[in-house]
Amino acid sequence: MMSMSLINDLKANPHEYDFAQAMRLLMQMAKQSGHKLKLELKAEAMPHGDADDIQYFSFSDHSARVRIAQQALSGAQGVIPNYIYEELLFALHNDDHALKDFLDVFNQRHFELAAQLELAPHLLVQKELAKEKTDLLKQLANLKHEHGALFQYSLLFAQGHRNLETLEQILNDYFPYQIDVSTKSHERRQLPASSLTRLGQKDDYNSGIGQGFLIGKTCMTYNQHLVVSIQPANRKELYQIHRDTQLASHMRQLIQHYLRDATPISIYLNVKRAYLEKPRLSAQPDQAAKLGEVDCLAPERKPTERIRILLK
Repeated sequence: MMSMSLINDLKANPHEYDFAQAMRLLMQMAKQSGHKLKLELKAEAMPHGDADDIQYFSFSDHSARVRIAQQALSGAQGVIPNYIYEELLFALHNDDHALKDFLDVFNQRHFELAAQLELAPHLLVQKELAKEKTDLLKQLANLKHEHGALFQYSLLFAQGHRNLETLEQILNDYFPYQIDVSTKSHERRQLPASSLTRLGQKDDYNSGIGQGFLIGKTCMTYNQHLVVSIQPANRKELYQIHRDTQLASHMRQLIQHYLRDATPISIYLNVKRAYLEKPRLSAQPDQAAKLGEVDCLAPERKPTERIRILLK
């Protein structure tokens, strides 16, 4: 394997690799092998020659040991006080590794965090290590402009399940109105032609022994029709909704984008009678009476009651 040949080269020539390269090779090899890699990262207290990033590397049985000449708690570029470093060197000359092993516990975590920080900015490296992540970033960058406003809801759209509470949360956050979402408890629908039982002997007939058959051309469905109710808070909001000819279309697009199916959707205005004016005929669509308003000939009566007006 290519990774093992590079690992062998790292063992033979550790001084030719920097810290980020070595960590990338180890991560890639662990991902390809499918085994958990035991990695020991230690600070080099007494580097040999030039203080290269990698001073020593060994690998066997899914276990790797690396000595690093980079800034850490202890080591050649350590941040501990000089008198502790002198005690460390004195102990090492006497073959006492207790202090070094104690400090390397903290160095291990430091080097792990340093590796993440050094690898993260490199998109080419990320493309090797996490191809799915870079592909997702590329797709986000290529989103059309009209979808930019939906980016803030990406986590909600990406959920594996759909529910009315989340949809209601999205609609109330996206649109500046009070919106309620519910379903029709039941309704009668016409069956598609492909589902109707056709009796006969030809191949295009769908009747058969043991398959059952349907009688009639309609059926009852339950909780399969979405009802969205917009509740204007005052007459000004009601006027804004009437003037906005694209509101219902945009709301329907957002709902369909969330549901990802062809669920029937009805959008209503749930408005107090007090906010309505007497219906009138007009050539202006925003001023003419809407379906549902013509039933409210005297809105001043029972002003607190609500009526439903179909938008779309």
